[in-house]
Amino acid sequence: MRFFLVGYMYCGKTTVGRKLARLLDYEFIDTDSLVEERLGKKITEIFATEGEDFFRQKESKVLADLKNKDNIVVATGGGLPCFNNNIQTIKSLGKSIYLQLSAKEILSRAVLSKKPRPLLQGKSKEEMLAFIEQTLQAREKFYKQADLSINALSLTNYELQTSIEFLQK
Repeated sequence: MRFFLVGYMYCGKTTVGRKLARLLDYEFIDTDSLVEERLGKKITEIFATEGEDFFRQKESKVLADLKNKDNIVVATGGGLPCFNNNIQTIKSLGKSIYLQLSAKEILSRAVLSKKPRPLLQGKSKEEMLAFIEQTLQAREKFYKQADLSINALSLTNYELQTSIEFLQK
């Protein structure tokens, strides 16, 4: 079985993914990390030197390559489900969970983060919120195609386990 976590940046896909993989005794995979490994560059460098379209193509390739792996939990990049028909690929490969947060909750995490995101760099707090609100609204039509949506604000191990049991039925 394969589980895919989708949602906006800073919604906790990597943190929840690692926790879920431990609960299930599955391998954890982060698509952003795989892209970085394959290209030998950080995502910020890829965006700066190659552009977003190039990054999205590589991201789609990484996703397609997961069809050969089983018993995995995958944290996808925030934009991955929204490009190149990737949400359909995700749905064909396994079960998906949308980790939901509001734009203001995302902003509060972004401001505190030590890991800068290329799409938010150089923006004031107000500009970041406007960008998050705009892109979150555009992306939600993809995220909401996930098999299950859960609030990521205070997700407990029990809620996570219950969600997985629901998806395994």
